[in-house]
Amino acid sequence: PDGFDLLITDQTMPVLSGLELAQKAMAVREQFPVILYTGYSATINAAEARRVGIKEFMMKPLSLTNLSHVVRKVLDDK
Repeated sequence: PDGFDLLITDQTMPVLSGLELAQKAMAVREQFPVILYTGYSATINAAEARRVGIKEFMMKPLSLTNLSHVVRKVLDDK
């Protein structure tokens, strides 16, 4: 768990959701920084993501510039 600085995950995945993955990661390392992104989700929004400890919530489409700014912000806030 300490070998990673950041988790960036999509909400929609085949086996488990990005939210579930984030929760599992944060269960191992409480303050693990997570960026969750989605194109659409009726199950999670920015407020809910932050409530469970996700540092940033982004909507698709992602621009590389915007993503790089958010990554830097999250890593600087650690």
